Amino acid sequence: AVPKYPHLASLTLATMLHRRPPSGGDKPKETSNQRSAHSKFIDAVAWTVLLTLLAANFFALVFHVAFFLPDHDGVFDVVASSSGEAGAGLHRGGTATAAKKRIRPSSMAFGDPSAVAALLRRNLLPDGAGGSSMVRYDAVPAILGDLAYGVVHQLPSIPDRRRMIPSKKGGDVGDEMLKYGVPSDGIVRYRVPSNAVHNRTYFLEARLRPDEEDRPLFVYNPMVLPLDDNVIDASILSNLSVGDEAKYVGVYRVSNFANCQGPGLGVPDTYKNYLGLALLDRDLNILPQNGGGYLDVVIDLNHHLFDIGWTPRNPRGHPANSKQYMQDCQLFAVGGHGACKADQLILLCNEYAMPVKLELTRTREGSNVAEEEQRDDGETIRLANHYGTGLQLTVLQRPNVIQLGGKNFHYFQAAADLNNDGAPRGPGFLEMWPGGPHEFVQMDFVSYPYVHRGRTLNVTKSSKAEPEPSYVTMDVPKEGQRGTLIDRDSGSACCVPIRWTDDDIGNERQLLLGFSHRKTRKGVPKSDKYNYVSRVYAFEPTPPFDIVARSGFFCLGFAHQGDEALQSDNEQVFGAANEFRLRIHDEEFDCPRIHFVTGIAEKVGDSETVIVSYGVNDCYPRMVEVPKNFLVGLLKA
Repeated sequence: AVPKYPHLASLTLATMLHRRPPSGGDKPKETSNQRSAHSKFIDAVAWTVLLTLLAANFFALVFHVAFFLPDHDGVFDVVASSSGEAGAGLHRGGTATAAKKRIRPSSMAFGDPSAVAALLRRNLLPDGAGGSSMVRYDAVPAILGDLAYGVVHQLPSIPDRRRMIPSKKGGDVGDEMLKYGVPSDGIVRYRVPSNAVHNRTYFLEARLRPDEEDRPLFVYNPMVLPLDDNVIDASILSNLSVGDEAKYVGVYRVSNFANCQGPGLGVPDTYKNYLGLALLDRDLNILPQNGGGYLDVVIDLNHHLFDIGWTPRNPRGHPANSKQYMQDCQLFAVGGHGACKADQLILLCNEYAMPVKLELTRTREGSNVAEEEQRDDGETIRLANHYGTGLQLTVLQRPNVIQLGGKNFHYFQAAADLNNDGAPRGPGFLEMWPGGPHEFVQMDFVSYPYVHRGRTLNVTKSSKAEPEPSYVTMDVPKEGQRGTLIDRDSGSACCVPIRWTDDDIGNERQLLLGFSHRKTRKGVPKSDKYNYVSRVYAFEPTPPFDIVARSGFFCLGFAHQGDEALQSDNEQVFGAANEFRLRIHDEEFDCPRIHFVTGIAEKVGDSETVIVSYGVNDCYPRMVEVPKNFLVGLLKA
């Protein structure tokens, strides 16, 4: 161990070495020459010890700075390792620096699902807030705590001028303001307050700027598609091959609209949605691109479809501007009934589905081939990248309407033969409602169009009554009163297989697990509006897909303000979004007012862990690794 005050240690040592022996005795008297030599020896030893300690302290300090201090203070000098900090290693609008990989803690281990019940009992509401048997909504984030690996992404391709806090181009102009200089021309356009991510006036004004390229963009509502060669065919994987590095495709909603300053502020006329895509490694870091930059892109899907005349007409004819039909998009892989692996990617955005091809961008003599081939070729649409160059998304058939005005649909595949691990894939289905009752329609997404115009979907409902929630929360309506939440679950994310043991029989079998959500209903007090809660549910893997178990409601947490936040280039992890908490019946909970689950997927190489993806207050994205056994425990609590 290195002493905290080496100079004091050296002085103490020198003092001890200079201490005179006790008086008395027959010791011979030292001569002056002997005393001088002895003193020089003592001084030499003391200086040697002092210099050694100083050197040790210096190297300890260097080691600490290099490996333990954060790279920024979370306010202005944020390192744009924009991959969700996944080591993107760019300073905003600047040149690349040494990429820093995300610190990767061990995933949370969770053995026995029955342990969850005891943990929930530690998170009950006090008697005065609804009864001692009611579980707090924030019990789940409290239990997961720092043990679950979390990631908050920013997309590196989004230019500096479209961030809430741009780089310090132009220099400081006082303690309260910064000049905003656009990297391409250096022109000062807007002043950015030092508290930009907390300033509501700045937030509202910024989204109405006349030049669209000056309006800040927000990334939220993510999901991941695992690039698992046990499930997905080589025809898809070869298009995304980056050695053995690419393990997931990240999908994001990118928009100039967000609820970072709280919900209920209205949607501006300038409202625009984009599609964000990124290739991620095993630890959910955004992968670097050969030659600089990162493998992420932002696509103006709505505008591109408008330009080629696809946008549906309204009763008055073709709209004058692009409509924002494509919002929260999902990317999943399908294969025909009986196929061993999935060989086609499907993009599903709200009620529109389309087959797509995603590949690394081909270049020809330094130019982007995708930019040269944006022409509409019959049914094929090569989508232009609004930002980024590393990936190319091509729509292979025009978007097909599944159900007009619908949303929150989720694809899943039924089991073919549960007794044979190597069995071919079962038929595909689209979940329309996760409960109240469970509704679904068979849809393999192989034969196009998936739904013929004018045809009514053959929706099937589960046959059994839904089980009661595994635990009670305070949304349960009192006798004779309406509940605080809407009456039916909506879909959030689906599905992953789980092992399930029936308590009364004891036999183990496979079920499918998904997430659903509810929000507070219309007519509740203002303080209770725009609050969202989630639950997990499990159902039989074969038609009619009866629900077997449902958890009580819960919320998911904010980004942790330690390493997780410090390693993210998304400035919103330090912003006002963290101040708007879930509030129901005047009880506040330590989680976002709006958490919106948009993805669940098995972790590549670890079938006992899932990646749960969700948006935080419609402001920033978060992905977190959660043990399956923990989710099963919620169903049994």
